Amino acid sequence: MNSIKSRLTLVSMIVLVIFMILTAIALERAVLKRALEAEEDRLQLLIYSLLAAVDRNRMGMSITIAHERLFESSLMTKDSGLNALLYNDRREVIWQSRSITQQFPDIEPLQAGDWQFQILENSNRPYFRLAFAMQWPDIRDRLQRYDVVIWQDASSYFEQRDLFRQTLWTWLIVTILLLLAVMYLVMVWSLRPLKQVGEEIEAIEDRRQTLFESPYPREIRPLTENLNILLNREKYQRERYRNAMDDLAHSLKTPLAVLKGFSRKQQLDGSEVKTLREQIDRMNQIVSYQLQKATSISAGEIFPPIALEPMVNKVLSALEKVYLDKAIKAELQMADALFVRMDEGDCLEVIGNLLDNAFKYGKSQVVVQAQMNASGKIQLHIEEDGEGLDSSRIDDMLNRGTRLDEVREGQGIGLAVVADIVRTYNIEMTFAASSLGGLSITLIFPAA
Repeated sequence: MNSIKSRLTLVSMIVLVIFMILTAIALERAVLKRALEAEEDRLQLLIYSLLAAVDRNRMGMSITIAHERLFESSLMTKDSGLNALLYNDRREVIWQSRSITQQFPDIEPLQAGDWQFQILENSNRPYFRLAFAMQWPDIRDRLQRYDVVIWQDASSYFEQRDLFRQTLWTWLIVTILLLLAVMYLVMVWSLRPLKQVGEEIEAIEDRRQTLFESPYPREIRPLTENLNILLNREKYQRERYRNAMDDLAHSLKTPLAVLKGFSRKQQLDGSEVKTLREQIDRMNQIVSYQLQKATSISAGEIFPPIALEPMVNKVLSALEKVYLDKAIKAELQMADALFVRMDEGDCLEVIGNLLDNAFKYGKSQVVVQAQMNASGKIQLHIEEDGEGLDSSRIDDMLNRGTRLDEVREGQGIGLAVVADIVRTYNIEMTFAASSLGGLSITLIFPAA
C-alpha cells in the first residue's frame, strides 16, 4: 500500500462498512424490540377488555366471560388467529373464545398479578402468548385463583419482520456503495493538490517551468512556498557562482598583468617590491571576498526563526567598543519577540555591515528600530546623523546595475555582501535621507 489514496480508501471503506453494519444492527434491534413491546401492549389491552366482560357462572362459585360484552370480533370468529382462554386454580379451562379450533398447551404456574409474554410455536405456527394471573372473589367473598391466556398468531409479524430486515439490509448495501463512491470522489478531489505538486515537479525537472505556479490549499501552501524559496535560492546560487567567477577573473586581470610585467625583470627595487606585495594582498582580498560572496548562503537550506533583538544587541555591544573614541550614542527601540528566518551568520553579516557603516559615518547618534508591520513582516530601521548622501547617490545605491568597488576595504565591499545576502533571502532594502541628517536604511524581512 504505497499509495496514500489506496490507504485512505481501504481504511475509509473498512470504517464505513463496520459503522453502517453496527448502525443497522442497532436499528434493527431497536425496531424489533419496540414492535414486540407494541404486540405485548396490544394483548394486555385485550386482557383488560376480557376482565371487563367477566361475570359469575350460574352456580356463582366461579366466573366466566360474557360473549355479548366482548368488543374484539376476532375472538368470535373461528380460526381468526386470536384466541383467549380462562383457567381456574386447578388448571382447568372454564372458558374459551369461539375462535379456538385447536389445542393449546398449558401455561406454567404464575404468581397472582404476574404477566408472562412469550413467543411459542403451536401446530407448526408461531404464536405470541400473554398470560395474566389474578384473584377474583366468589359469592362468599373468598379469593379464587384464575389465569387469563391470550394466543395471537404471529405469522404476519414474522413476515413483516423478514420484509423489514430485507429492506433494511438492501438499503444498507446501496447506501454503503453510494457513500463509498462519494468518499472516493471526495478523496480524489482532496488529494488532487498533492498530485498537482507531483505534476509541477515533473514540469520543473523537464524545464517547462521554473517555480510552483498553481494556487494550493492552505495546508499545502507552506510546502510549495518553501520549495519556491529553495528553487529561487538554488537558481540565484548558480548565478552567484557564475558571477563570482566572472568577477574574480575580471578583477585578477590587472594584478596578474602587473605580476607578469615584474616576471620579466631579474631584480626588483624597493618600490617594485612594495607594489608586488600590494598586488598580492589585493589578489588575496579579491579571492577572499569572491569566495565569501559565493558561499555566504547554502543553497537549498531552510533556516529556523532566530530572535532579532539579541543579534542587534551583540553587534551594538561590539561596535561601541570599536568606536569608543567617537562616543556614538546608540538607541535601540525593539521588542524581544521579533523573529526572522535566516542563517545566524548571514544575519550577523547584514546587521554588522549596516551598523558598522552607521557608526563609521555617523557623528554622535545611531537609532535602531524594529517592529512588525500590518502584513506580519519584520521592519528594521537604522539611521545615523552623519553627512548623508544626495538623492542621486541614493538612487545609484538602489540601482542593481550599479557596481560598487568590491576590492578595497571601506570602498563598498561590505555593502555589496549585504546586497547579495538580502536578495537571496527576499529581504527588501531601501535607503533614504534620515531625519537625523544622515542616511537611513530600512530592511523588511519576510514573515517568519
